[in-house]
Order: sequence, then structure tokens, then C-alpha cells
Amino acid sequence: MAYETLEKPKTESEKASLWMDRVTVAKKSMEDWATESGAERFIEEYNGKFSVFFQGLKGRITVPPINKIFAYVQSDLASTYNRDPWISVNPKAGTVLGAKLWEVLLNYDWRELKVKEEVESEIIDKDLVGDGFHKTGYAPETEGSGETLKIKRERFYSMRVDWRDLVWNLGAKNPPKDCQWMAQRIVRPLEEVRKKYPAAKKLEGVQSSEVDKKAYENALYKDDLKVAVMWEVWDAQSMQIYLLAEGLQDKYLDKPKPWPDYMDEFPFLMYWDYAAPGKPRHMSAIAPWEHQVLEEMVILASAVNHVKRWNRQMIVTHGSISSDALDKYERGDDGAIIENTGSGKLDENVKILDYGQLPTDFYLILDRIGAIQRDVNGQPEFLRGGITRTPSRTIGELQEVKEGAKGRQDRKIDRLETHLENIARHMLANRKANFDFEEVVKITGEAPEEVIKALGNLFDPMTQTVRIRPEDILGEYDVEIKAGSTLPLDKETKMKVLEIVLQSLASAPPGGSPLMDATIEEILDGFDIKKLKQAYAEERQMRMEEMKRKSQEVGADEVKARSQAAKNMASAEKIATDSDLAMATTIKDLVEGEGQANGVPGVRK
Repeated sequence: MAYETLEKPKTESEKASLWMDRVTVAKKSMEDWATESGAERFIEEYNGKFSVFFQGLKGRITVPPINKIFAYVQSDLASTYNRDPWISVNPKAGTVLGAKLWEVLLNYDWRELKVKEEVESEIIDKDLVGDGFHKTGYAPETEGSGETLKIKRERFYSMRVDWRDLVWNLGAKNPPKDCQWMAQRIVRPLEEVRKKYPAAKKLEGVQSSEVDKKAYENALYKDDLKVAVMWEVWDAQSMQIYLLAEGLQDKYLDKPKPWPDYMDEFPFLMYWDYAAPGKPRHMSAIAPWEHQVLEEMVILASAVNHVKRWNRQMIVTHGSISSDALDKYERGDDGAIIENTGSGKLDENVKILDYGQLPTDFYLILDRIGAIQRDVNGQPEFLRGGITRTPSRTIGELQEVKEGAKGRQDRKIDRLETHLENIARHMLANRKANFDFEEVVKITGEAPEEVIKALGNLFDPMTQTVRIRPEDILGEYDVEIKAGSTLPLDKETKMKVLEIVLQSLASAPPGGSPLMDATIEEILDGFDIKKLKQAYAEERQMRMEEMKRKSQEVGADEVKARSQAAKNMASAEKIATDSDLAMATTIKDLVEGEGQANGVPGVRK
């Protein structure tokens, strides 16, 4: 048996063709997966379009949509990512000042680049499709070439990538970690691409998917409605970036470029909740319970049809009512006059059938289907603004339901915070590698007090701005998201925080302690309760002033006591001196008196 030996591509043209083939095969695999997994169908159902599933029932029964898929996704979004996170930076091989500067800069970039809006779309992708993708990078806008090359504007970006626009090599099981290459589809207006890349001058382009086919055919300037479909390929083996275009099969759109020196991994981040064993793409949160929603809709449609049918049925004597009159009755026309042409009394010619009661089985089945949905998706009705039924209808049972769902929700929050940390880590790497100029950033929101202290003179409290220089941020740093900072601060959470703070204050020593103060400050910073933070700061200030006053009073008393002691000592010394002098005088007088008595010259008797 003979085998054909395939040679590796040698020329640039052959290499470009090889890459275009690889991308085409990977794109076809992704499209097949989107159909088989139901990803495209879940998106349609999220938008309220269930017609594809119920085409077989058309003409026989009207199915009212019950869009629990929309309710689930929106509730998951609200309970997972409600506020911008607080990005915390810790020095690894850098300085504390550098870490605080990076905290200010990254939190500023997060809001300036509107990363929250991008991540919200990724959460929707993750729930409906199974995966959400994010990309960070640095793309300077330049003009000229060679020695005249100038940077017009430096642009950092941190954005969502549509799951349809990202493919990778077949055989990867844990993307992006084990991918050999990844490619992103980029769609731009045809004329823009032709102007930017000389190789695209003869590129034909394709019709934009946003333009109706008939409108495109009737348009006079079709090139204005055409787009260029490009593929940016990141090859981890050669560490090169290739730019291809559909329609240019045998050439690159631009010269291959090396990966940035500071990057040792793909710029694409994958965000998911539910793994699909053995599959490179993950499972949608909708897939396990979609059929229960569809079955619920069928049963409800049957109930509605049952009510309508038994409300409209009657027996009529043949010929007593004309066909036109019967049509008016069937349509339910308001104010319609239905003429009775039969003989005899009306009640002898027409009999309305008795109303058939809706079987109780309908309600039991609907309740059971709803319970199955909750068991699978782990989201009680009250998280969606609905009513959760419990056997005893007590607050205690509702609390148990909430606690049961909390474990799953906490895991989702942890997954999101990990994803946000990866985004911030990539943003930090891009900033560090391209930070070669003085930067002034404005602090938005309320920065923690320790950040302001660490900034020192670099922070202007009047303008709320920080001037950052490259030498201030040298070193290596770790990035983390402060736990719980993305969650809404509802009444229940505030009450729990207040309870913790009050217990901490009650157990604190009379004068307070540094450990207790630091613990309370950490709690209040994590939940950003401004009034309580301000009150606690005032409490600490009052405590410090009171301690200072007492210290001063103690000091004054000590000085007074020492002064009095000195006076007492001086008085005692004076008394002792006076006593010594008096004693000496007495002794002298006694000595002189004895000498004169004995006839000693010069001594008085």
C-alpha cells in the first residue's frame, strides 16, 4: 500500500493558505456545535421566540410563551454582578506605594473602559451558550512609517468577544490553556480595510449580515454595505500573529507580527460555570431544564384551549341559524345580531353545552414541573421577583429555601470574581509594558483611606487626581478582587454587617485595640457603608482625643505633684539647715560659757 507524503508549506503564500484552511475547518466545527448544543436556540428563546420548537403544533393549538429563560438570565445577572468591583493590588516584588498607585490606576481604567458593560454581556453569553470570552490589549494608532512613524493615540482596550468570533485548533480540551493557536473574527467596513491594508485593494468583501437581502439588491452603492471578514490568528508555537481575510486565500492581509514580549499566554479569557466532560466548550445553564419550560408551555396551552373550547360549544337545530350568523358567533363579534330562522322557541333550537371544569391534574402537573425546574437551576422564584410556595407558608421555610440556593450562587460569584481577577491581571500587564509617559488619573468613587495615605503628596485632594510616574510603579504585583464587592448592598446584608460591627465593638477593650479597629475597618470597606464608616472614623477620632486629653491631664498632675514634692523637699532641707544652724549656735554658746568659768582668756563666762 502506498501513502502520499504531504510536504509542509514553504512559501508565504502556502502558509497563508494553510492558516485559512485551519480557520475555515475550526469555524465549521464551531457552527456545528452551536446547532447541536442548542446555543442558537437558547438565544432565540431568550428573545421570546419559541416558534421553532412549536412548529408542529401550528394550526392546532396556540402556545403562550412562558419566558422563564429570560427571567433566569436577568436574575442571575442582577444577583451576580451589581456593582463595579474594587481591584486590590498587593506588592509581590514591588513597593506598597506602587501597589496603591496600581489600585488607583486599575480601578480608574475599569470605569473609563466601561468593563462592567462588557462583563454583563459575558454573563449573558455564559448562561445561554456556556462560555463568555474577554480580550484585553494595547492598540496604538499610528501614522507614517519607518523613521517618520508616530503614535497618534494610545488605546488600551478590555472588551467582550462574541463566542461566534473565536475559534481554535481541533483537539484542544481545555482552551485557552492547551490551544496551539486561537483566531478571532473581526468584521470591518470594506472601504476602511482597503485603505488601511494595501493587500486588500482587490478584496471583494461580503454583504453585511445586518442588511436585508432585498435592501442590499436594491441599493445603488453596494460597496458601502459590504464588509471585510478578517481573522486575527495567535500562534503559540511560532509566537506570531497573522492577519487573514476571507477572500484572500493565498496571502496575508498584513505582515506577521511577534507576540508582545510581556505576554506568555493568549489574550483571550474564557468564563464559564458548568463544565461538559470531554468537551472543549462548556454547557449552557439553560440546557438541563429547557424541556421542562417547553412542556410547561404545552400544558398551559392545553388548559387555555380547554377553557376556550368548552366556552364556545353548543348544539343548534339544523337550519335554525344561518351560516353567516354562526360565523359571527364563532368569532365572538361584539354587538353581533344573530337571527334565529327556525320554527319554535329559541331554547328548543339552541343548547349551550355545560362548561367543563378544568381538571385539577393540570395544576398538580404545573407545580411539579416548576419544582423540577427549581431543583435543576437552583433559582427560587423570589429571586426573580415571583412567589415561592412552601407547605406551611412561613418565613422560616422561605429562609431555608434561600439558604439552599446560596451555595450555588456563592459558587457563581466566586467564578465571576476569578474571571474579573484574570481581566485585571491582563490589564495590569498591558499597562506596565506600555507605561512610558506621565499619567494623571482621577479617582472615581471613594478610595479607601489607606490608599490615600499611601499616595501621600502624589494625591491632590482638591482635584481628586493622582499623578503617576513610571518609576513609582516598578516591580511585580498580585491582583485580586475584594470579595463581595460586586454584590448589591441590600437591607439584609447591611443588618448583618451592623450586627458584626456591634458585636466587635462590644467585645473590644475600653480603649480599643489596633486589631479590632483594623477588623472593623476591613468589614466596612468591603461593604462600603459610607455613613457607618464616617461615624466609626469620628468615633475613633473622639476616642483618640479623649485619650490625649486624659494623658495631658495625667501629665499635668504629675508635673504638679513633682513640683509640690520639690517644694516640700526644699522646705524640709531649709528646716534641716535652720535646725543645724540653731544647734551650732547653741553648742557655741555652751562652749564659750564653760571657758570663761575656767579662766580661759578670750572666753566669756
